[in-house]
Amino acid sequence: MSEIEIHLYGRLRKLADNSGPTDDSTIKIAWKEGETLADLVEKRLNLSFDEIGEIFINFNPIMQHQMIIPKGARIALFEAGMYLLCGGQHMKGHGFITSKSKDNEVNYF
Repeated sequence: MSEIEIHLYGRLRKLADNSGPTDDSTIKIAWKEGETLADLVEKRLNLSFDEIGEIFINFNPIMQHQMIIPKGARIALFEAGMYLLCGGQHMKGHGFITSKSKDNEVNYF
């Protein structure tokens, strides 16, 4: 059985057993073939995309919520309003993140 590893940041850490500010708040769940990020977030994690700011899969920023999650993926979920250091701030500060679509998908340029 293959798993995906989800790293949680900010208030999203509440989903992990180790949810203290200095804990590595990570959960591992079974990978499902063909599952989209939207299905994982909304159905399996019971979260809304309004609660989530930045999303990374295998260290890459995610552009579309309908992308298929690859086998063995490492996913990082940051709460909405949380400012990322270095790369995330750099992207925001230089206009690389410009808007959200009607489906709340972030457009990276």
